[in-house]
Amino acid sequence: MPLAIKGPPFVPDDLDLEILEHMANDAEIQFKKLANSLEVDQRTIAKHVNKMKENGVFKNKIDLNWSRLGLGIGAYVGAETGLGEKDLAKLHEFIRKEPRIIEAFTTIGGQEYLFKVLDTDLQSLREEVLMPFEPITAKLTSAIISSQIKQQDNAALLRFLRQKGFSRKKSKIKNN
Repeated sequence: MPLAIKGPPFVPDDLDLEILEHMANDAEIQFKKLANSLEVDQRTIAKHVNKMKENGVFKNKIDLNWSRLGLGIGAYVGAETGLGEKDLAKLHEFIRKEPRIIEAFTTIGGQEYLFKVLDTDLQSLREEVLMPFEPITAKLTSAIISSQIKQQDNAALLRFLRQKGFSRKKSKIKNN
């Protein structure tokens, strides 16, 4: 999830949010079906989708179920440094090179860094990922994920934004 925005943010209109909501529910939806559902021309859908892609609103990618591929252990790891520039550079290098760290963030709060780590088992997570972290951090905490209580639901958030009037005004001409 990219957090930094380069340049001004893209401001969607109602149609953009409706398109995104439908695509969040069915990423393989055809433009023709989408156009029929939203009562606009297929070219209008294509124009809006291309505009959003060009502005970095979304990109086509696959959503992997890592546990089905054998990486059933997930952990969130928090770290504090306070050890100096040399150790900070080592920490950044380790994060970039370790493929089992699938997300990493700098934070404001109790931990300076937060990582999401996946592995096949607890022993390799501990010995191959967490232990090498310890010498290059001042404090390391981890929480093993035991179950997920909510899946990411982009469609629900898009619907919420649309209902709250987040978008700019809806286009007056439906076929633009």
